[in-house]
Amino acid sequence: MGRPAIQQLIRLVCLFFCAVAQVCAVEQPGLVGTVIRVIDGDSLKVKLQSGPIIVRLFGVDTPERDQTGGKEARAALARRVNGSQVWLEVQEQDRYERMIAVVYLGDEDINGWLIDQGHAWAYRRYLKTPQYCLREHAARSAGRGLWDPGGQELYAPWEWRNTRPGQWDRLADYRTETAERCIAAIQGGDAAKSSASNGVSRLSQPSPCLIKGNISHSGRIYHGPDSPSYTRTRIDENKGERWFCTQRDAEAAGWRAPK
Repeated sequence: MGRPAIQQLIRLVCLFFCAVAQVCAVEQPGLVGTVIRVIDGDSLKVKLQSGPIIVRLFGVDTPERDQTGGKEARAALARRVNGSQVWLEVQEQDRYERMIAVVYLGDEDINGWLIDQGHAWAYRRYLKTPQYCLREHAARSAGRGLWDPGGQELYAPWEWRNTRPGQWDRLADYRTETAERCIAAIQGGDAAKSSASNGVSRLSQPSPCLIKGNISHSGRIYHGPDSPSYTRTRIDENKGERWFCTQRDAEAAGWRAPK
């Protein structure tokens, strides 16, 4: 093999490995940096090797600074991560050129930790899985942080930001929110609404039990919150579908797990 052929082969090999590296970077976008400032309850300034960036925590929304719990959310996040090295699981970049990411301190998901402590809502608009909804439900049930039963009325920050001063009393109080309504909102649905105007049977009201007993051409199948089909499954009690609190209850009633 002559020198030109060898050089061409080397060039092709280099191009191949560069392409592989780029694909891996897309599939596993992760960065390591140090938190140099906590801006608010869901925004950080992080110093990377390439320089500082602003990071918006993915999938969570904390109260605005002028809302109940806003100062507490920022203080809690600062105590937890300020000055620490974190790993960023990058999701995208938003219109404000902030990096949207899940922030990890060691093995701990800090975004989820904020929800666990009652300092944040699951940000329904951007989520794809129900885990944060279930964590919000657990924090509310335990009365942690924002969800202290003796606290003030709670308005979702994404609604608060779009409401004029003096009109906040028109907003919904989220102290009575359910995990099911949160999960339904992930895909823009609402399991509590009727679709009768479109000739569709009445859907069931949200239930405190989260396992969905669906009836389809495949038979009676139950779906837990971790099931890939969970968010798109709607329960219609007019068809005999129902909710279950445990897998054992579902199986005893004749439903089976998905294959």
